[in-house]
This record gives sequence, structure tokens and C-alpha cells, in this order.
Amino acid sequence: MREVPVSVHRVLILGARRRNQGLGEFIAKYFHEQKAVICGIVGTSRDSVEGTCLYLKAQYGFSTRGFTDLAQAIEESRPTVVVIASPNQYHFEHLRVVAQNNLSCLCEKPLFWKDEDPFDPGEVETLVNRFCRNGKLLQLVTQWPCTLDDFYSVYPGANNEPLKRFSMLLAPMSTGKQMVVDAMPHVLSMVHVLTGIGSVKHVTQKIEAGERFKIIFDYIHAGGRLEVHVTLVRSPKSPRPAGYALNGNLVWRTIRMKDYQMFFSVNSGSRVRVSDPLKKLVGRFLVDLESGQPTDKERLIASMTDLNTIVENLKL
Repeated sequence: MREVPVSVHRVLILGARRRNQGLGEFIAKYFHEQKAVICGIVGTSRDSVEGTCLYLKAQYGFSTRGFTDLAQAIEESRPTVVVIASPNQYHFEHLRVVAQNNLSCLCEKPLFWKDEDPFDPGEVETLVNRFCRNGKLLQLVTQWPCTLDDFYSVYPGANNEPLKRFSMLLAPMSTGKQMVVDAMPHVLSMVHVLTGIGSVKHVTQKIEAGERFKIIFDYIHAGGRLEVHVTLVRSPKSPRPAGYALNGNLVWRTIRMKDYQMFFSVNSGSRVRVSDPLKKLVGRFLVDLESGQPTDKERLIASMTDLNTIVENLKL
């Protein structure tokens, strides 16, 4: 089992206070627990960053500096890692600045999104290549694959079966196209881990009652075809419903709110404790950073290409 590295990394975080469904606050917490120095945070206004600095000190016990400009924050706080947990419409410009400064990056999903411009796969490749050429690590915050070990503890034989169908339920706060942009990267991260990189085909949708709809597509990969069923339901409050199934082997994610402990529940009524997947993801990022793991260019590009294929084939 890989161990968390002992090097002290300096981490700068954009969007370090939880707003709606953002994870920046918890990412900051887990980097701090791994002995990283939170050397700064970046927000939209002086008042907001000052308030966030006070909140993080009271909640998690660490002090940091607040900035409203990313370039200035990098120059003055000297990070080794930048976390982008800002809204996805700002990711592209933030990623360009991080790449220009030759830094590693952990970025909230999706990598970026531009509603106003046509999708350009070359733009994605050019951006990712900048991190690759610099020898810097770029990864996405897609934590659901970190739950697979716990899933297989519930269904021990499931990883020995040929995977024919994958289903997932997610409940983002957003609506319409943004709901898909917010949620689908989680689905695709699971698909990519389970099958390897392939291509999305035959996208269909079904509108159900209320703000709930299904997206169905085939994922064609080297081992064959995976049938993917995604149910999205808008849920403005936590804890939001979530779960997934491999070949019909279903787990529901439940959360004990007093300590935010996660569980997998099954239809029989039993449940198992789930290790916090976001904490795992941060730990693995640090291990990969320390060991010189290269950026997975193919997976990052596939995450954007597959997401765009799905969005383009939906009527939203």
C-alpha cells in the first residue's frame, strides 16, 4: 500500500469556502490533515476572503492569507500546488495561469466549460499538454472511483464478472444543461476506471416527473460495450441522494450528518462504512505528486470529449 509522502507542499486554493455544492473547504481540510501548508486562498472580494480565512481558522485550526487575484496570490504565496474549486466557467483562465507558472494542479470537475463557445478538442489538448511538458501533475476532483474498494467489500464477486451495465444516481443543485455538466464527470470517471478509455455512442434521454430525468448511452471500449444508465434529480439540500450499480449490484450512499460519515446501504437493509473518498483522493494526489506520476493526458481529454458528446446529444 502506498504511503502519503512526507514532503511539505504549499497549497493555494481558489474557492476555499463551501458555497452550495462546492468542495473547496473540505479539500483544504484534507490537505491540512496531510501536513500541507495552506499558503493562501483566492476569492472574489476582500470581504469574502477575509471571512473565509477566519472561518477556516475557527473550523480547522490553520491560518492562511487571502487574495482576490490569482497571479498575485501565486507570486506572493509561492505555492507548489494550486487547487481550483471555483465555478467551472472560470476554470479555463485559472488553469492557464497555473500552467504559465509551472505549478501542479488539482481541479474540480469538469476541467473547464464554456457555454458560449463551441467545444474545441484542440484547446483541451493544448492546455493539458502545457502541464505535461512542464512535468507537472494535473488531476480532476472526481472522487467516486475512490469508493470502489468499499463497493467490492459489499459485493465481493462483482469485480470478477464481465461488466455489462453501469447505473448511477446523482442529485446536483443545478438545473438543465448545467446539471449534466456538474454531474456527468462523476459518471465518466467511474466508466473510465471500470473500462478504460473508449467512446460515447447512442445517447438518449427520458424526462421523468419533476426535475428528474434519465440519460442512457453506450460506452464502446477495448473490451466491448458498456450500457450506462444515469438518473439525475435536482436536490437543493444536503444530504443529496446518490448511488450506483454494477451489473445490478446496487449501493445507496447515505450520510450521517453529525459527523458526515458515509455508508453504503443495500436493499436488504444492511450497510457498511465508507472511507471518505475525497480524503482518499487528496492523499492519492499527494502520493502521485511525490512519486513523479505523469499527468494522465488521455483520461483528461476523454473526460472533456465524452462530456461534450453527451451534452451535444441532449435536448436541454
